[in-house]
Amino acid sequence: MNRRFFLRAGLAVGGGLALFGGAVFWRRGLSEGQLTESGRETLRGIARGVLDNVLPAEGPAREAALDAHVQRMAAMLNNAPPMLRQEISLLLGALGNTAGRLALAQMSTPWSSATVPQIQAALQTMRTHPLDTTKMAYGAVRDLTCISYFSAPEGWAVAGYPGPVQI
Repeated sequence: MNRRFFLRAGLAVGGGLALFGGAVFWRRGLSEGQLTESGRETLRGIARGVLDNVLPAEGPAREAALDAHVQRMAAMLNNAPPMLRQEISLLLGALGNTAGRLALAQMSTPWSSATVPQIQAALQTMRTHPLDTTKMAYGAVRDLTCISYFSAPEGWAVAGYPGPVQI
């Protein structure tokens, strides 16, 4: 191998990383303290995969539960520390574009048109990925999804929690 090969490879890798970084910046998950459309789509898709068995059956009740979940997630993220909001925004940005989904979850289909089995397979790929950062990203999106869903009274019954005791 010669020096030209390394220069070309370095330029190619650098260009690819620049494109990926630009795509993440362009489609970030939060903008000016609000979820972007891409962020909403990503959170909704992740919720479909993580909460599939606890959401209402297909139909208007399921759609309403997903809408309420995304609103709770937005409120929760608005109350998070600025550094956490920034990290979640970058993660949602990476998962919201095709290059990021392919790199992190090996899923080319957008979240809105992916089936539940496709989403669950993508999340499983993240969970078992050899890179610890990808595993941490999976843990973050799964944990935030579950915290948001099960902290609301609508999720209590599913978890078997009767609610706070009246004193």
